[in-house]
Amino acid sequence: MGYGQKANLGIIFQNSFGTVGDTGSAHFIPLLSENLKLNIPPMYSENMRGVIDEGDTYEGPRTVDGEIATEAMPEPAAVLFKTVLEETAKVTSDDLQTRTFKPRVSDFDEVSANNPFTAYAYRDTGSAQLFYDLNGSGLEIGIANGEFLKLKTTIVGGQYSEIANVAAAYPTGKRWTWDVASTTVGGSAVPELMDLTIVLDDGALEAIHVLNASKYPNRIKRTNWRTIAVNGTLKFDNQTEYQQFISQSERELIVHCEGNVEIQSGYYDSITIKLPLLRYEEAQPTVEGPGQIEMSFTARGKYSVDSGTALEITHVSTLANL
Repeated sequence: MGYGQKANLGIIFQNSFGTVGDTGSAHFIPLLSENLKLNIPPMYSENMRGVIDEGDTYEGPRTVDGEIATEAMPEPAAVLFKTVLEETAKVTSDDLQTRTFKPRVSDFDEVSANNPFTAYAYRDTGSAQLFYDLNGSGLEIGIANGEFLKLKTTIVGGQYSEIANVAAAYPTGKRWTWDVASTTVGGSAVPELMDLTIVLDDGALEAIHVLNASKYPNRIKRTNWRTIAVNGTLKFDNQTEYQQFISQSERELIVHCEGNVEIQSGYYDSITIKLPLLRYEEAQPTVEGPGQIEMSFTARGKYSVDSGTALEITHVSTLANL
């Protein structure tokens, strides 16, 4: 019987679709959970053949899907961001690496919407699983009072093989906790915010099969619009944000998390998440007893013509290679 506490998962970015990544250069991700799996759907013959029983079974088109969830740490966070987003800029100052991530304005290449990658998964029993030709199709960033910043990425693909277990090397560094997070909306601090979740769906990515003598996907492409959903809860100390819901304004949201361990003189591990235009869709103050009133809300991050994006993440760490 395998133990989850002894499981390992590493990510290796591929140069192109169809070329499996080298596990020797894997970025290992400390896990809350992972459920990557190979799907082999059955195909049933529907020919009538003089019997009442269902027809013969054949092997259908193979795909891979699943999710990876983690308490965010500086180096693994950059890895998960890159599975879904494009690294549009990188500035190096001694050991300090400042990266900018944004949703792509065009596909990685003709057959892959995002940067294809390989995921090495060892489940503490027998051979390790190697999933490759994967794309990150969704990213969830969430933080709540009294908790760690958490990340989750949704994955589609891909191909599958098995290999021998390899030694995992995990990154050092501290997790970001709720007390190092600050939020502004429209340039003003929102200290009454209790929890916040940002969910990017990068266009409903789909693994597509073609007639190329293979049961595995030939490409991964978008099938819908990219969307950014935001939800959270505020203490109803005032009506400032509720009035913004009524007026249907669009304002910049900035969430900043900065660690408390210096990684270079005057610098700390940090991430800064910007939505240039945040627009409330629902806001509801709710009375549920004699205690404090809270307001739950849902919102959207909208594309800004001025910024040329709907989302920007600035990531600061000492991770040299990604």
